[in-house]
Amino acid sequence: MVRIHSDSIYESGEYAILLRSDLKGRGLGWSLMKMIIEYAKSEGLKAISGDVLADNTVMLSMCRNLGFEVKSDPQEHDICNVRLTL
Repeated sequence: MVRIHSDSIYESGEYAILLRSDLKGRGLGWSLMKMIIEYAKSEGLKAISGDVLADNTVMLSMCRNLGFEVKSDPQEHDICNVRLTL
């Protein structure tokens, strides 16, 4: 599952990707992330963001490779905030 929810002025959006455990490791996360990036661009969004568990090193690595800025959440230490300017 993949979704994006834009803010009220349609400038940025928050994405979410959810994969069943038995489907992980097949490149589906990469495909879904690239798809949501392209969709957000086509809709005219300027940025997308999301929250990733700090121990989800695969997702954080993918985000870094795709150009996302990754920061630790200042209030929830087990969460990283990721943001990509489009």
